[in-house]
Order: sequence, then C-alpha cells, then structure tokens
Amino acid sequence: MKVYLAAIAALVFTASCGGNAVKNKVEGTDAQTAAAGAGQELVVDTTASVIKWKGSKVGGSHHGTIALKSGNLSINGESLASGSFVIDMNRIVDEDLTQKNMNEMLVNHLKSEEFFDVAKYPESTFTITKIEAGTNTTDSVTHLVSGNLKLKDVEKNITFGAKITKEGDLYKAVTVPFTIDRTQWNVTYGSKTLFANLKDNIVDDNIELQITIVAKDKK
Repeated sequence: MKVYLAAIAALVFTASCGGNAVKNKVEGTDAQTAAAGAGQELVVDTTASVIKWKGSKVGGSHHGTIALKSGNLSINGESLASGSFVIDMNRIVDEDLTQKNMNEMLVNHLKSEEFFDVAKYPESTFTITKIEAGTNTTDSVTHLVSGNLKLKDVEKNITFGAKITKEGDLYKAVTVPFTIDRTQWNVTYGSKTLFANLKDNIVDDNIELQITIVAKDKK
C-alpha cells in the first residue's frame, strides 16, 4: 500500500514547480453575468478544439489534454460576441507517461475524489462574460477574454489573453498559456498552502492551461 501511495504521489499533476516559471498567473474572482452579445451562431468543433494542461510536483512534471464535449459562439461581424463550452472531465489524457499502468494510475487519480471527482462532476464549463480588443496586440494576443470557469462546485471569473482569427469559414481562438490556482476551485490534494508536513509530497497549487477553440457556422 505504501508503494502504491508513493507512486501516486510521484505522478500527481499541477502546474509549474521547481525551476519552471509560472506563466501569466490569473486570479479567480466572483462569477459575472454571461455576455449577451448576439450574431452569427457558430458551433464548436470538438475534434479540433482542446485544452492543454501542464503540471508538476517536487521532482517531476506531466502534461496532457482535456477534450471538449460541446460549445457554441456568437460572432458579430468579425468580432466574438458571446459563447460557452462544456469540458468533458472523463476525457483527461496524460501525454508523457509511456508506461500504460503508470499512465492509467495518474489519470485515474486525477479523476478521483482527491482531485476533480469526475464521478460527481463529469463536466466543467467556461462561459464568456466579456471580450475586449487588446490595446497592445501581439502575434499571440489580439483580445482579452473574461469568463466564468466552473470546476467541481466552484465558479469563478478569470481573464486571459487570446488570439482570435478567421480562417476561411472557421473562427479560431488560441489563448496564451495561463496559470490558475487550483485551490480556488476546491482542488486541494497535496497543497502546501493548506496542509503542513507534506515534505516531498507537495503538489504545486498552480495549473497551467492553454485553450484552443475552433468553431464554424452552425449550418
């Protein structure tokens, strides 16, 4: 049993730790009213859209993806007006562990009650509350997007930079990599902020995410 627990501890994910720099840390604030902008309705292509995650603890790191289940956007002319998408928490994937049993161990732990409690909360959501054109646009940021991220039983508003483009009849939004504090959403396993005497079992509170959304005309 001790060996199993040690293996679990060695595999647990969150974001930057050790020498890795925290990228674009964002704070969760009170949930806001959803954006009410209307326009051309687009449906999210769940096969082309994805959330990338990156995580680590003392002595190691992991990365992977989470799939989207559904989503829609409204476009007013060339501008994104509103939208939301559903995250399929049953489709968490680790991409760096090549040993099948270790990979499954990590993913199952992420889905367990200690992390995202997927049996109780199989879906998470993101709902856009505000979109602003960037004042200092770059190759990776054209807009600032704010939205309510709901994980488990907690919903908080976050803001991050994104590049929003139109490619033929497809609209694409790619966020910069950004970091959230998982404990704000009641994901507390191994947090040195909340638990003392964890020693090498400390799991960093930060999770690095990058979201890619591809959407097309509902027709």
